[in-house]
Amino acid sequence: SRRGFLKSSAVAGGAAALHLALPQRGFAANTDTLKIGLVGCGGRGSGAVRDALTADPNTVLVAVGEVFESIAKSAIDNMKREASLKDRVKVTPETTFIGLDAYQKVIDAGVDVVLLCTPPGFRPQHLKAAVDAGKHIFCEKPMATDVPGLRSVMESAAKAKEKKLGLMAGFCWRKDQACR
Repeated sequence: SRRGFLKSSAVAGGAAALHLALPQRGFAANTDTLKIGLVGCGGRGSGAVRDALTADPNTVLVAVGEVFESIAKSAIDNMKREASLKDRVKVTPETTFIGLDAYQKVIDAGVDVVLLCTPPGFRPQHLKAAVDAGKHIFCEKPMATDVPGLRSVMESAAKAKEKKLGLMAGFCWRKDQACR
């Protein structure tokens, strides 16, 4: 369709302009390995970690935390079966944490970025712990389910800004082709 053509042309033109501008502005490709920790290995968590691992070739998953062992094991096994991910899933039995305190163990496992993908009632507590530990964070939405949780999230976001930490929220339609 004409709309699709215009959109594709705009994207291609923007990508070409960006490609030409980056070297002139001193930007280079990432050469450091970024260690990712996943908290919540269900569908949302598995999808978020796949997005993170495919966003940059220098990313590795080094720790996971989940309340249920079977869910953690299934998520790790599924990622290790994917040809494009298997070499970047560096999770070991020692860095697979199970239980309600697994989020803190992931945060303390030497990760650079924490993906918070548990049910939303836990997110304010997990977000606060990650910010307190100085971790960059991807946090699924919603970030809270009640007013006290929302206040906690707002305090954590302000603290993350003070610490110059990256804090990104998930958006449900950004990868949906029909909504682009």
